[in-house]
Amino acid sequence: MGRILKRAVGVFGATVGILMLFGLLIGALESRANGYLVAAFGWGGIVFTGVVGTPVHEFGHWAMCKLFGFSVFDVALFRPVAGRADGVLGYVRYGYDPASLWQRLGCFFVGIAPMVIGVLVILLILRLLTPEVFQRTSYFMIRTARISANPVALLGAALRGFFGGLARLHGWGILRGLLCLYLICSISMHMSLSPADLRGAAAGVLLVLLLCVLYGVVTTALGLEVRDSLIRLASAVAGFLSIGAVLCLLTMAVARIVLLFH
Repeated sequence: MGRILKRAVGVFGATVGILMLFGLLIGALESRANGYLVAAFGWGGIVFTGVVGTPVHEFGHWAMCKLFGFSVFDVALFRPVAGRADGVLGYVRYGYDPASLWQRLGCFFVGIAPMVIGVLVILLILRLLTPEVFQRTSYFMIRTARISANPVALLGAALRGFFGGLARLHGWGILRGLLCLYLICSISMHMSLSPADLRGAAAGVLLVLLLCVLYGVVTTALGLEVRDSLIRLASAVAGFLSIGAVLCLLTMAVARIVLLFH
């Protein structure tokens, strides 16, 4: 029984757990950075960072609502003008059937959707806009993973590959790199989990945990060794999310420096 629970906890942590952890971390960084942005640039600073990130965030909620058959009442992907009054750049208003296990499970994924979709969009941007940076980042992570499953080493490999790849760009590649930085920064700054997202996700967390236990039962019964695979999966996801976290820190630092000269 202990082995089953250990595997259940492992798969939860390596998948949705890591997304929730980084969602909270990036949320804390976003909150601090937004304070500096407003002080340095006014509401325009928030709009500038949110013009891409907010629609991606809200699209994530909407897409998961549709996947799990929720009723969507109203959607605002980006409201820069109205948002100035209430501080809300976008929203998705929805309802679900509490008697449906499928929709209760969906509550969890609707809640964490901005992190799931955000990571996928960041990977897509890297792959299409700066393929050389994507390949270098992937190469560093794969090479490190073959040597060690140490999460810290894999996170370091992701950061070295990404920023090292950007530094190697030249000519028009520099413009692609700058655009890539802006897009990833915008998405990262606005894919964090809000209190409302977490409350929504809580409605389905028990079912997710039960699925993780089922995973533990099946892999234990079949004698599958999954520990190293889970560590590498978690580290790969965390590696790309750490890039977003670092860009949030850089945004905060830039806004703070601007404030020093006000």
